[in-house]
Formats: sequence, structure tokens, C-alpha cells
Amino acid sequence: MPQVKGRKQPQKAAARGRKQPPPPPEPEYDRVDASSVVFGLVMVLAVIVAGAALIGGSLAKVGDRVDAALDGMAGATGFAVEDVKVVGLEGHPTLQGMVKRMSEIEPGENMFRADPHAIRRRVVETGQVTNARVYRLWPNQILIHASPAEPVALWHNGEAWKVVDSLGRTVEGLDPKDHPSLLRLSGAEAPDGVQALLRALSRNQDIVPEVSYAQRVSARRWDVKLRSGLTIQLPADAKIDRAAAELAALDARAELTDREITRVDLRVPGRAYLKPKRNAGPGSAPAES
Repeated sequence: MPQVKGRKQPQKAAARGRKQPPPPPEPEYDRVDASSVVFGLVMVLAVIVAGAALIGGSLAKVGDRVDAALDGMAGATGFAVEDVKVVGLEGHPTLQGMVKRMSEIEPGENMFRADPHAIRRRVVETGQVTNARVYRLWPNQILIHASPAEPVALWHNGEAWKVVDSLGRTVEGLDPKDHPSLLRLSGAEAPDGVQALLRALSRNQDIVPEVSYAQRVSARRWDVKLRSGLTIQLPADAKIDRAAAELAALDARAELTDREITRVDLRVPGRAYLKPKRNAGPGSAPAES
């Protein structure tokens, strides 16, 4: 049908020509800066620390409270010290009590805080015992094993004989006449070097029965005199272990006590100088070996 002039177009056509509304805008998300996060965490931590300091009075007190909480937890779970036992000093009650006090460990303390190395160091520093060893016997006991210093030598100080113990101390309460079999020492400050001498002799057990006495030279080294007349010249105490090993090897190879020699000089590392007797026969040792 032909369109009639002046008639309005249908609404559908009008709607077709109308502009569509624009779509809603997409939400914009703020980008998170990593530095802002770090700064925020630092501020939170600062607030927490400041609050803890205000509550506890100081940061040190906060640490103390944490330690106390850990100690309480250790005690609640059975890991608190119940006993500190000292063995090896049963015949020396005074010394035994001193070692126990020097451990600085009291019943109820946290077992995890009882450091065996620190305890041993404190015990050894007393200078009163030898062979100190410390053990933690879980869950609640500390065991300290120590030995008393025993008489090891007799030293003539120029006026009288004195008993010397394994720590190099003169023991006034002991009579030298009661210890006739001990090693005899001479020379100034001989007790100071007795521990080094004993180490050297311990590596040469075959020579020990032949020792007549040991002479301290210049307050720093030893000359060991054997009953046969042989003198063994050792180096300074700091090098005596090396010389002791060389002496043991030389004696095993050459049987020094059976040789016609009067001196073995071990003061030079790696060298042993032997001095033959004047009337030595053709089979005697050379002067240097």
C-alpha cells in the first residue's frame, strides 16, 4: 500500500534511529606499589614493638619475658635441671662442692640452656681439677666428671724437696718421704713445665723406668737424665710433643738405652744429634743421625 503523506512513521522506525547509550565505564583498580607494602609492614612492626616496650617497660624486659616463657615451657615438659652430679671427686668433698658451684647451674634451670662446653670451661678455669668432662643426661640431669690433681713428681727447690701435682703446683700438705717413687725434678721453675714433661714421657713408656731425674733448663725446656748416664735434650715446651714423637721413633729403631752414647739432642726439628762415649767401640752410634 502506498504511504500516505503526513502519516507518522511507526515507533519502531523511530527507535531504530535513536542512539544507544554508552556502556558503563570499567572500574579502575589502583596499582599496589611494593614499597608501600614494605613501608606498611615496617610501620606495623614498629607499632607492635613500641606497644610491647610500653607494656613491658623496655625491650630488654620483653626479651626476659620471652626467655621466662621458654623456661616455663621447658619445665612443664620435663626439661628442667633436677640435679647436678659430680663424679670422680668422692674423696675430696670440698673440691667436689667447688666444682658444683663453678658449674653455675641450679635445679630448675632450662636444660637447653645448660651448655656443656661453657660448664667445662668454668670448671677447668678453677685450676683445681684435671680431665674435666660434662654431659647432659636428658631430660633433667647434668653430669660433671673430673679428677683431682695427683702427685706426680718431687722437686728440689735448692733447699728442700717438694711434692708437685699434675697441674704443676707444689703441694705443701704432702710429705715427700711418702712418695719416694715419683719422678724427680731440679732447676728453677721446674713445676711450671711438669705437664709438658709428662706428655713427652707418656709417649716413651720404655724410657720412663730408666729416668733418674729431669732438669729444667732456662725455665723453658728439659734435659732428661737416664740412669745409664744418657742425657736427652728436649726443646722448649711448645715443641716438646714433636720431639717426643721423634724420640719414640728413634728409640724403636735404634734402642737408645742400649747404645754407647751419652747425649741425644732433639732440639732441632727433624734432626737427632747423638754424642758417643769416649771409649765407644767401632759399633757405636755416629755423632749425628
